[in-house]
Amino acid sequence: MRYLRYENCWRCPLPQQKRADMGNYKIRQIDGATWQLEDPFHTYLYVIEGEREAVLFDAGNGFSGLSETIRTLTDKPVSVILSHGHFDHTGCAGEFEHGRVWISQRDEKLMREGFEREYREKEADFFCALYQVRMTERERADFAEVKAPARYSYLAEGDVFDPGERPLRVIETPGHTRGSICLLDERNRMLFSGDTVCNNEILVYFDHSATVEDVLASDEKLYGLRDRYDAIWPGHHSCPLGAEIIEDYETAARRILENPRIGERVELAEGHKLLYSYRTIGISYLPETVYRDDSR
Repeated sequence: MRYLRYENCWRCPLPQQKRADMGNYKIRQIDGATWQLEDPFHTYLYVIEGEREAVLFDAGNGFSGLSETIRTLTDKPVSVILSHGHFDHTGCAGEFEHGRVWISQRDEKLMREGFEREYREKEADFFCALYQVRMTERERADFAEVKAPARYSYLAEGDVFDPGERPLRVIETPGHTRGSICLLDERNRMLFSGDTVCNNEILVYFDHSATVEDVLASDEKLYGLRDRYDAIWPGHHSCPLGAEIIEDYETAARRILENPRIGERVELAEGHKLLYSYRTIGISYLPETVYRDDSR
């Protein structure tokens, strides 16, 4: 077990000139030292405060006002732990690089690709249409121009980050991406799951995804720890969740492994996917992302 420390921690600054739009974030207080923030594209971020410092688990899509919003919740130094490399979870990470940003090395390339201007412009248009969000030209330009963190460190299975009397254990959960992780707060009996566990569907059809076989292994690992948490706090959709939803993912994954053609074909803007739905969840995949292949 490796205990992680960070130096020269970044402290959320008070606004210097024009105040950024704090209205971009809805705040839900989970307990006296834990908050869920929701940005306009419905990604959840979590502020997890310890005795000495605070951790921001995921950094959202990149909307303005995040540091100012966090400053209203805690004045302690803040570092960022990223659940995976997708742009909707890494967007504001660059604001915190003077502290520390942590990510799985397996998602480093994916994270950096999510800060390419053309990619961010395309995703902004897609999600604005999907969620009926209106951006001014200035807001759209700012969104497209957010910068990747220049400095970051790598996390791995079993690492522990302790912001003070609140150890947070890293659990590797490849599936959605190869570098996906969850964060376990045993003291407060919370599991922060990113996109590994959501009450909707897990997408396992990208070039950078792992496999359905990995999804099953990750879910078996998380379910094996179910006596250490009471609530799962995901990156999207309804919450909190109970460990029983992990059983549903296990069942769905096993059925796909037994019959890779079980999923319904769904046409996409580029290509297609197979979707197997079970109860309230689903797994989207392709035939080539069902079984592990050392060449992937």
